[in-house]
Amino acid sequence: MNPGTRALPAGDGTPLGKRGKWSQRLLAASVLLGIGALALGFRSILYHRALSLAPKTSEAPPLTVRVQPLVSETVSSVLTYSGPVKELEKAELSFRVGGTITGLHRVAGPDGKEHAIHEGDLVNQETILASLDTADFVRDRDVAAEKLATAGAYLAQQESEASLALLEFRRVEQLWKSNATSISSLDTAKTKQVSTALAVAGARRDRESARIALAQAEADISYCTIKSPFRQGTVAARFVDVGQRVTANQKSFLLLDLSSVVIGFGVPDTLVGSLNLGQKVDVFCDALPGRRFQAVVHKIASTADQQTRTYPIEVRVDNQTGLKPGMIATVEFRKEVKAYLLPLTAVVPDSREANYRVFRVVEREGKSVAEIVPVWFDNVLDNRVAVSLDATALLKPGDRVVSTGTHRLHDGQPVQVEP
Repeated sequence: MNPGTRALPAGDGTPLGKRGKWSQRLLAASVLLGIGALALGFRSILYHRALSLAPKTSEAPPLTVRVQPLVSETVSSVLTYSGPVKELEKAELSFRVGGTITGLHRVAGPDGKEHAIHEGDLVNQETILASLDTADFVRDRDVAAEKLATAGAYLAQQESEASLALLEFRRVEQLWKSNATSISSLDTAKTKQVSTALAVAGARRDRESARIALAQAEADISYCTIKSPFRQGTVAARFVDVGQRVTANQKSFLLLDLSSVVIGFGVPDTLVGSLNLGQKVDVFCDALPGRRFQAVVHKIASTADQQTRTYPIEVRVDNQTGLKPGMIATVEFRKEVKAYLLPLTAVVPDSREANYRVFRVVEREGKSVAEIVPVWFDNVLDNRVAVSLDATALLKPGDRVVSTGTHRLHDGQPVQVEP
């Protein structure tokens, strides 16, 4: 444009220079919008393309578990208690009177030679083990017998005199009643009758005393021997010898009855209630390897020991050979019961409550899933538990219970049972 020349106005009154600038701005904005729309379209295409190429998600595969059917089993439980072997009975024998020992029972030894009875020898009932000199006791018996005879004769004399005095009193009494004698004669007869009766009573007492003395003298002679009180006794100790002077009640022999032996021990209150007298048990001893003995419950204490708080029990082994006092024997209590058992690996502790749970496999919509069930136990046997199946139990016989893999499960977890 030449200097001095003015720009002509457009039809809307806007100068032509400004109108050109607005047109350029509109064109640039249109280009930018077009580019943005193309970018969004391309992004959408890429997104949907990515979705079409991505792998489709699927449900997690079921966990493989092992199951155990809940069935009844016969459980044999064994409780063992040890205790010392003791003799069934023992007796400390002694003479009831004092004196000098003149003889001891003699038995044949393994070599056929006789020897005075000693430790380990067997003796039968009523066998005389030792005897005292009886000379003094026989003399005392003879004196007592003579006194008894004298007392008997004196009693007979007094009884005769008493009979005569009674007859005289009755005669005088009849005379007095008929006024044929005086009252003084009657009193004299009465006095004699009473005195003779008293004399008879005294004589009878003397004769009874003499009889008792004779019986005691004869008993003292029988006390000069010691006899075995057992059907078959074993001599555990001998404390006297021939020629030895002993006093009354001085210990002479210790005799044991080993026809049966007993084993004593203590049991807790949880067991004593299930024991019965005569119940059969098994016994074995480490000192006699390979041998077992049949025994019966012989004694059950009614109260607990104050120190150990256990109940003393004794079992008896009859007709045994080999068990000796002092050995340590073990007693087995066997019990067979029916129980529903599960391995400890099937048990899941419930940290929120003071109980336990297990998983059982059930079918839901055609799939096997793990269902959690609370359980209670009756007992623990080694590495298994006995499940309580009372009327309130949710677990039922025949249920398939997960035995391994419970740590990976939750309620409703799909599972696959391992064949």
